[in-house]
Amino acid sequence: MKKTDEQGKKKGMYLVATFGAVTLVALGALAVGMTNPGEGKLPKNFDLNATPTPGQPKPTDVAKEDSKEPKTPAPTMAPVGESKSDTPKNPTEDTKQTAQIQEAPEIGTEEPEDAAVLNPDGVIKGLNFSAETGMLWPVTGEALISFSPNHAIYHKTLDSYRTSNYIVLGSEVGTHVSAAADGIVTAVSEELKTGTTITMRVSENHEIMYGMLANVTVKEGDFVDAGTVFATVAEPTRYFVEDGSGVYVQVLENGTAINPMLFLQ
Repeated sequence: MKKTDEQGKKKGMYLVATFGAVTLVALGALAVGMTNPGEGKLPKNFDLNATPTPGQPKPTDVAKEDSKEPKTPAPTMAPVGESKSDTPKNPTEDTKQTAQIQEAPEIGTEEPEDAAVLNPDGVIKGLNFSAETGMLWPVTGEALISFSPNHAIYHKTLDSYRTSNYIVLGSEVGTHVSAAADGIVTAVSEELKTGTTITMRVSENHEIMYGMLANVTVKEGDFVDAGTVFATVAEPTRYFVEDGSGVYVQVLENGTAINPMLFLQ
């Protein structure tokens, strides 16, 4: 009987010890679960009986990965003053733009093509035209119509007596016409009475007009030296057709017509 009682006491102590150990293990697991609540959880529909394949994560690893929050990549900030674009830049275009900037001329460095055109006043002030210096004959010929602003003279083409504030120097069609004095071309025009007409300023106060011209080689703004051929004699206009071909010449002093014959050398 004593042996049976001793065996029963040992068996009871063993059960108590086993129960205590199990309890300690359970408490330890509970404590670990409270400390790391995400660990030990398996994803839904995870098959514990499935045979893992190479590279397949273990259940504990999957649980750990699920418990981690995904990291959001930090946005890439473009430098101040630059815009972010998905379209890559063309390096060739950048090179062209740089070349254009480098080749751009500085303001004020370009020289004028024709100083006389851009600054005619400076040239005109240097001209010296007067009755003393005189002027060359545009063509060699007699006056078909004389200067007579105050007395009427007979005009053959108009078949009437009229005053004239110009002269017409007779010359054959095609004859070279030269500048009577140094001057700047201020106008090239087509007139009903005088046809193609060139006006040159020969001083600050004087202008010379040449009419009934053809084959004009000058333009407005050109500087012409005295004696330079700039046109030829054209067919006379209907106002002078009966008088004959020649060059219409008028000299203006401060806008008033004066006798060209006083200046011809």
